[in-house]
Amino acid sequence: MTDTNYSENLSHGYSNVTTIYVLNNGELIHSPEAYQQVENLFSWVDKRDIITRLLRLRRETDEHNRSYIFIYENGRLIREHNNVPENVDPALLVVHQV
Repeated sequence: MTDTNYSENLSHGYSNVTTIYVLNNGELIHSPEAYQQVENLFSWVDKRDIITRLLRLRRETDEHNRSYIFIYENGRLIREHNNVPENVDPALLVVHQV
């Protein structure tokens, strides 16, 4: 899988699972185009780990909910939010770090 395909799959979500990249300034990266602009900031991310998480969350996510994988530039953190109601804005789930 090429890096472009990886970013497209993650940014658009996989079934009811979406990956969102969080920049230090709090900006949320959703689209493949935006991800490609900042991809170098997330070079530490193990793509196989993210795909494993996507597949697991896909199985665990109820039909009318969504799950999110947030990948933070700051602190190199990855956080999951499982079975979030579809009407919840994912920006509300972002953990702001000091």
